[in-house]
Amino acid sequence: MNSACLRVAVSGVTGRMGEKVLTCIVQGEKQFSKKIVLGAAIARSNSNICGMDVGTLIKTNALGVKITDNIESIKDDFDILIDFTAPDISMEYLKFCTNNKKNIIIGTTGFNLTHKSFIKNASQKIGIVFSSNFSVSIALILKILCNITQSIGSSSDINIVEAHHNKKHDIPSGTSLMMKDVICNALRLIQSDKIVDCNVDCTENESVYLDKKIMIHSLRAGDIVGEHTVLFTGLGECLEITHKVSDRLIFAHGALRAAVWLGCDKIGLFSVSDILE
Repeated sequence: MNSACLRVAVSGVTGRMGEKVLTCIVQGEKQFSKKIVLGAAIARSNSNICGMDVGTLIKTNALGVKITDNIESIKDDFDILIDFTAPDISMEYLKFCTNNKKNIIIGTTGFNLTHKSFIKNASQKIGIVFSSNFSVSIALILKILCNITQSIGSSSDINIVEAHHNKKHDIPSGTSLMMKDVICNALRLIQSDKIVDCNVDCTENESVYLDKKIMIHSLRAGDIVGEHTVLFTGLGECLEITHKVSDRLIFAHGALRAAVWLGCDKIGLFSVSDILE
């Protein structure tokens, strides 16, 4: 094992994303093989796979990493946590990371304003990359949406259409809310002389919706991984920006890329856009 590698803990290892992140690390993807090593694997409380070697879970050779439901027991085995679980569970892991000076990558969706406030406060003590979508392409689309909105947003009807699998609980999706926030802040740029960062959460600036209601249309069906389309519709034409995901592996890649970028030393609250820069 390379001592210079970042030791990563993965939570929710039986979930769709947890298993993808594990597989990505263990299979030694070229861009991460010399930078990251699996340090710990965490399952839900009282899971019947606790004590099992991670290799058994992902159908590979034994790796010497036992699955646990007790994060306290493995606090010396990892440097950074990657978490794709559920809001309340993520908050417990975040409390642990804050108390133990561990940085964290949060890809969980469905947080309320109280949760988000807790994340923001925690980022004063540790490094956090928090995003509803760890696709690098989505980060690029958010930048494009800002520019498009400033150009034609005030003269267009704006709609967001998103589709996911039928087991996704949060409606609308976190990604569509990110898109809506970027568009709203870009509209505020048009209406104000102030310089506004298009990546800032605008949930406290609902007044921007009074003049232009941005509708989100959600579909939950089958095993759709994730699809998002933003439509800017004017007189005689419609501009569509679409992103489709066919494999959750791209989110795992993004989360691991975020972990390498964040490392152990950075403190603050960051997004996928920060990683691109």
